[in-house]
Amino acid sequence: MKESGPVWKARVRQLEGARRAAKRGQPEGLRDLRNALQHLRITARALGRSGIERKAKRIARSLSRQTQLETDRRLLERIGRLGFLSPDAVTALAARWDKQAARGARRAARAADGLKIHRLQTRLERLARKGSGRSVERIEAASQGVKAALARSLEGRDDDALRRYRLAAVKARCLAEDLAALGLPAAAPHASREAALEAVLGRWNDLRKFRRRLVDSREEAQLRGSVTQAGELEHLLGALEPPVASLRAAAVAASRRTAQVVPMRRAASA
Repeated sequence: MKESGPVWKARVRQLEGARRAAKRGQPEGLRDLRNALQHLRITARALGRSGIERKAKRIARSLSRQTQLETDRRLLERIGRLGFLSPDAVTALAARWDKQAARGARRAARAADGLKIHRLQTRLERLARKGSGRSVERIEAASQGVKAALARSLEGRDDDALRRYRLAAVKARCLAEDLAALGLPAAAPHASREAALEAVLGRWNDLRKFRRRLVDSREEAQLRGSVTQAGELEHLLGALEPPVASLRAAAVAASRRTAQVVPMRRAASA
């Protein structure tokens, strides 16, 4: 087996596990599937498999809206339990968001069990058996390029910079996991560190997007003349400002710590 075999095998296992979880309707199932496709896209790009990269990106993109909606529905449920919205307001919002989720369910089902993803998985299984050479060099080169984007702190930068930084952290974590799968012992700690960085940035991003959906819902309520609901949502939006700011500050602090870490080098050159 050529050296890339273990990487493709790992991607096959991740994709199949996430696909089954999404089909069963498990919590986080769609997000796990999208993350698996995202990881596959990053790996394929590093290894020069542009066809696989495009296919994985296309399927992942078709899941984006539904994945975020499911995250927002879970956050709404939590907001209701904490008492930040009245039961009536939570019920009204949940009903509207449930309708949106039902409309996207068919698209999500196709992504999880359609012909495109089955063909993609078949191609991955073939690559896992066949493999290819120079995988370590290719993935290390991609990893070093991404780490350059993480070397600068987020201090004083805008939300768009945080968004790009989060994507860079995702790429860095995925590539570090790929190097670990190829047997580089130095890669595992980097994968753990970047996973923690990604988690901090992900929490900020989820709450930011949730707040954006609430803004849209408030405007819809105003147009419908639902004064009470619009007022409650206005109050909630104000209450969410400090948590969003706190998560943003945590992300900036995490970027400062990451910027101080020396980028990973090949174990052979250590």
